[in-house]
Amino acid sequence: MPAFYTTKASLDLMKEKVEGIQHRLKTEVAQELAKAADYGDLSENSEWEAALELQSHLKHEASKLMGKIQEAELIEDLPIAGDRVTIGTEVTLFDLDKDEELTYKILGEQESDFQNGILSFQAPLVRGLMQKEPGDEVQVKLPSGTRNFEIVDVKKIEFP
Repeated sequence: MPAFYTTKASLDLMKEKVEGIQHRLKTEVAQELAKAADYGDLSENSEWEAALELQSHLKHEASKLMGKIQEAELIEDLPIAGDRVTIGTEVTLFDLDKDEELTYKILGEQESDFQNGILSFQAPLVRGLMQKEPGDEVQVKLPSGTRNFEIVDVKKIEFP
């Protein structure tokens, strides 16, 4: 299975979320199950069913997060040269079609935040830019159509 690329900050947030879910399972959900069991006949007990459904949902969410945590590979630990577009770099592009300059940080799916200029390395634009260097002109097929870019600059992201 391929690694799940993430930053240390996002990995820490995932771990906190798992701890929160586990705490909720041990307290809130356990209390709901106990309260529903007190009503007696579990075969037609909607509170029991709701508590079981919540328990199942939370266990599934925690399991998915724990899988990502186990597969996590920290972007900060990757050998990033910063001379070509890769995960862990910041790329400045000139959009030849719209005559504008754009700057994006290339990180993992967990950090993706288009409004703040952070793209997943799996985004269509980034896939078209991977391994390109400053000065390269690139034609990228995007969901909105084909676009033309020139790579102005690439640098390694400095993590705190």
